[in-house]
Amino acid sequence: MTSPAIWQEVEFGSYGADLPLWVELAEGADPVAELGAGAGRVALHLAGHGHEVVAVERDLELIRALEEHAEQRSVSLSVVAGDLSSPAELSLPVRPALAIGPLHLIQIVDAPDRPGLLTRLGELLAPGGTLALTVVDESTLLDSGAASTRILPDMRELDGWVYSSEPLWVQVGDQALTIRRLRETVSPEGWMERDIHDETLHRVDPNSLEQEAAEAGFRPAGRRQISSGEGEADSTVVLLEVPA
Repeated sequence: MTSPAIWQEVEFGSYGADLPLWVELAEGADPVAELGAGAGRVALHLAGHGHEVVAVERDLELIRALEEHAEQRSVSLSVVAGDLSSPAELSLPVRPALAIGPLHLIQIVDAPDRPGLLTRLGELLAPGGTLALTVVDESTLLDSGAASTRILPDMRELDGWVYSSEPLWVQVGDQALTIRRLRETVSPEGWMERDIHDETLHRVDPNSLEQEAAEAGFRPAGRRQISSGEGEADSTVVLLEVPA
């Protein structure tokens, strides 16, 4: 079975449309916490820009990959093992001035768990701190260009192994979006393994997220757009502020 860290590198490693925004928001906002940091795409980028970063991740294999990547890049950050679906158990070594949830992290959290998570994040953030959460801009999800054009697979070659992940379709349900990918692994000897992977994102629009956050004690602090480019859905970043 292929490591989840490998698939993070294949499917998201080259994505950089959001990085300038995270750097902008982090300016003067240390320490910064990344929620669901994975193998470190954003956390390592911010740490490389000199920010004090706390990376929160629940998967131990991804944590090991993140720590290895940090050592390889000679950057310093703190890594916290934490499950966002169990917010009462979530703790941080510092009170961040900024917490970010890139790549629709908040939509991976089950809808009934969101209020508790938002409340806990409000407790963990410094007074006046900002929470920035990314949601899919559904108006761009199934535009005519993306729907009518076959999207090329994401590919990586690592140590002679070739990994490919091809988006097949997006199913829009009443409560969730399901993204199906065909994952292929080719060994150095030439044998191939194929697998279907489904990712579920719970549907939440910016207005609803702001309302849930208000009930958890946050106040709206604006929105920002991320343009992902041809063939990919754009994103809306909802900014929420803890009262000082």
